[in-house]
Amino acid sequence: MSPRPYNVKKRQAGVSETRTRILEAARQLLASESETDLAMEAIARRADVSRLTIYYQFNSRRGLLEALYDYLANRGNMRRMPEVFLEPDPLASIDKLVSIFVGFWSSDPLALRRLRAMAVLDPEIGEGIRARDARRGHIAREILKRMAAGRKTFTEEQLRDAANVLSMLTGFATYDVLASAGHSQEEIIAMVAYLARCVVS
Repeated sequence: MSPRPYNVKKRQAGVSETRTRILEAARQLLASESETDLAMEAIARRADVSRLTIYYQFNSRRGLLEALYDYLANRGNMRRMPEVFLEPDPLASIDKLVSIFVGFWSSDPLALRRLRAMAVLDPEIGEGIRARDARRGHIAREILKRMAAGRKTFTEEQLRDAANVLSMLTGFATYDVLASAGHSQEEIIAMVAYLARCVVS
């Protein structure tokens, strides 16, 4: 006899709750001024689960890290990214790109800053962060290609360079410098959007 549907749903809900608790524990470790460890043991202690539970949920540390990046992105409203590609005006899509990334960086700056600092010394984290950053460059390149298909003409070298600059402008380092200087999220969006438009004008 197959399990009753409500038992399956209850078990699935429990798995989802445990998974979220583990990811939130990892985020809290990143956001804590007193913690410097993102080891499986530290996450397990914070989440009040065993290391085996973490492996059951994520299979490996790499799996946990990938899920953590997705968790942070979801908290930072990165699910708005399709709006960039649905925007028919390339310049308006650049504005949306800037707004979405600045919103993401400002959603949990301490955790994101520390994660990126860890990436310098931890090859596994570094690989994941580089892969995520490469997506931003790809998005910038796609926007510029749309512009090239319309009124703006780029050589391949110009396209590459402009995409790199757009990726830099919408990156965490740019946000962090401006935020540390005391600028509000709205001010940062306005400044970065202006500079981004200058790149393609």
